[in-house]
Amino acid sequence: MTKPPSIARFEQFYWASVIVGLINTGLNWRTSQTTLAANPTLANMTWLLPAMQVLGLAIAVLIWFFIVRRPSVVAKWVQVVFAGFGALALLSAIAFLAMGKSALNAQLILGFFANLLYIAAAVMLFKPDAKSWLGEGLDEDDDLDPRDDRKAPLA
Repeated sequence: MTKPPSIARFEQFYWASVIVGLINTGLNWRTSQTTLAANPTLANMTWLLPAMQVLGLAIAVLIWFFIVRRPSVVAKWVQVVFAGFGALALLSAIAFLAMGKSALNAQLILGFFANLLYIAAAVMLFKPDAKSWLGEGLDEDDDLDPRDDRKAPLA
């Protein structure tokens, strides 16, 4: 079966979110390094920031793989939970801005945009064609794989 439109749109939103997040990380790398260096416990752990970025990117690739290439309902819900955390981050950012505890800067704007894209990607997973792609709604006795292009054998 070819990739349904909702899954294609999911990929677009998902990878746009990842790319915007990486741009945001790159723009704020020195600030993050300075923050880590200021903490006496973490000051000598210069490997921590790059390791966290590699781990985050590896998780992003795995989630994508298990939604798009090897469809898994578990991966869908992992992505949805992360999108929920993103929604909480958006609400926190709005609250901090409203209370004057945070300044509107490039980091905040890019983070806001990345989270919106990530949430939009999660929404795509609830479309009917995406549910079919992920195998949701099938009964236990249904052995139909929507991703299986093989023809049924002639009886």
